[in-house]
Amino acid sequence: MAEDKLTKIVSLCRRRGFVFGGSEIYGGLASFWDYGPLGVRLKKKIKDVWWDTYVNRRNDIVGLDSSIIMHEDVFRASGHLEGFADLLVDCPGCKKRFRLDKL
Repeated sequence: MAEDKLTKIVSLCRRRGFVFGGSEIYGGLASFWDYGPLGVRLKKKIKDVWWDTYVNRRNDIVGLDSSIIMHEDVFRASGHLEGFADLLVDCPGCKKRFRLDKL
C-alpha cells in the first residue's frame, strides 16, 4: 500500500514538472532525478528554511560547503577505506547475488 502511494506521488510530481528521471532522454538512470522548475523552487525553499533554523538562529553553528572529491587520506582517517563493503542482495527467484548499486 505504501508503495502504491509513493508511485502516485512520483507520478504527480512528474506530471506537474517537479521532477524528471535523470538522463531520461537517454534511457534514464534508476533512482536519479533531475529537478524541473517547480522542483528547483521547492528544494530551494526547503534548504532556506533548514539553513535558517539550524545555522542562522544558532550562535554555535557555522556553515561549511566542502568538496565531495577529497584526498585519499581523508577517507583513510575516517575509516571508509578499511570498512567499505559493497552491499549485496540475494534474489530468492534465481538464487543469485547482486550488488545493490547495480540493480
